[in-house]
Amino acid sequence: MASEIKDDNAIEKPIEFLPPLLSKKFNITDVKQDAFKWDKEWEAAIASSTAADVLKEMSCFLDDSVFTPDHVEYLHKILRDFQKVATDILDKLLNDGHFDTIWLLLNAVEQRRHLLEGLKGASNALTLWGQDCRALCPEVTVSNLLSQGGKGFIDFLTRVLETSKSSNIPAFLPNSWWEQASDLPNPWWGQASDVSPPPRQRSRSTKIMFEVATINRNKFIGHFALFSTSSILKDITGRGEGMKNVLHLMENSKGYVARSIAQVKTTLRDKPVIRCENCTKMPEDIGEGVRFMVCSLCKSKLKFEVHYCSQSCQKEHWSVHKKACGKKRVTQGLSGTKGDSLWAFSDSDPVANLIRNLPKDGITLRNIGVNPCKGKRSPAAERQAEMLEADKDAEYFLFTASGERVRFVIDDLGAKMIFRINRGVVLTQPTNTVGVNALGEYMLKLMSKYPGLSRDIILKQLCAEYGDDVAGEIVKLEQDSGKRGAGTFIESWLKDCSSVFGSFSWLNLMV
Repeated sequence: MASEIKDDNAIEKPIEFLPPLLSKKFNITDVKQDAFKWDKEWEAAIASSTAADVLKEMSCFLDDSVFTPDHVEYLHKILRDFQKVATDILDKLLNDGHFDTIWLLLNAVEQRRHLLEGLKGASNALTLWGQDCRALCPEVTVSNLLSQGGKGFIDFLTRVLETSKSSNIPAFLPNSWWEQASDLPNPWWGQASDVSPPPRQRSRSTKIMFEVATINRNKFIGHFALFSTSSILKDITGRGEGMKNVLHLMENSKGYVARSIAQVKTTLRDKPVIRCENCTKMPEDIGEGVRFMVCSLCKSKLKFEVHYCSQSCQKEHWSVHKKACGKKRVTQGLSGTKGDSLWAFSDSDPVANLIRNLPKDGITLRNIGVNPCKGKRSPAAERQAEMLEADKDAEYFLFTASGERVRFVIDDLGAKMIFRINRGVVLTQPTNTVGVNALGEYMLKLMSKYPGLSRDIILKQLCAEYGDDVAGEIVKLEQDSGKRGAGTFIESWLKDCSSVFGSFSWLNLMV
């Protein structure tokens, strides 16, 4: 078999001499028949196995006695050449254009389809173990890659790219699960395997075998990255049915609004959370082993669930719940639960909380105020918040070098709304520098030449309120806006929103 390895084509034709041992062991469905079922079965198989188990099965037909350092070096070269091509492609995708935004805007069904196409392509690519290489890659699971609205996939591609760019030698994506099998001494060979190995002398080491498997693991990962992104690009260029709405949004908002929507999507919950209707705690707040109860009468009569973490909470809340029990679907609408219209947004999302806290008797621009802080404001920011709470018609307060207060008010209602939403984010989450950047850039453009003010004075104030780093970040945003030639970030947002939602004249009703 060693003589076959020397043949360049032998390494690239695994089907000739390496049967799908692991697929047979785990009774995996053929990927060509049902890719979704194939992936689910692999996820379950990997979750129930160790890296040592996987390497043992793979070593039934190949072990360290087969390979020489020259063979390993040749395999390194094959991987290195492949990664150079893959790195160039991923670099352009992730850094030149809107690939990540388009991906995040796709619905979960479309995202899953593209990931499965990537897995099918990688399984049929030329690697030493074919689809069995899937067993070497616990991080390549559709469920993980779809997490956070698909951000898991973008993070995965970014890790692959950063790892591949880190060195000129073959790059190995780190994985603690796989690396536990890096150099196992071999009491294995006295144990029977599900598939009997050929009768020959076995090596006492797995070090080289692990190296060869690691090379093929990373080649499978690279193929998956390329085949999945290729599937997405094909839909973009061909304006596939599942891609049309996303491309329409991108084209009509010039990308800025679309990027913001995509980022929000990564923070959304997949399903409503469960909270105790009485004490408002979630299962994770209480600890392992807790079993929440539901009101049986509401469930049977109304098909409606009201949750309690204990009998004591249920009894304590009875005086409130008995008025609607079995009669009406009544709940407090606790944040994150089904009763909360904004359940998909996290509890720490400042915009969602801003909307939750708006008065129920009507929304006005004056209501888009400050709201309680999710953290600790600086003394300067606390002063700003107090002044804005006292004067709800002002957008912001700037201070001259002598300490004189300058009241900043925006006349354009669309810009006023966008400015105030960003202001709400900044003052409820002081570490959110994106909102600070947008406010700072806008005020610098409109107020830096106001008597008693200047760029330096305004930047110095914002640094005192939100930290010394914000000055550099605001300047960077100004530079980025200048390259786009579309005005400030807030002006771009206003223009993009207008192209999607039309005139903001309806805001006159909210003044």
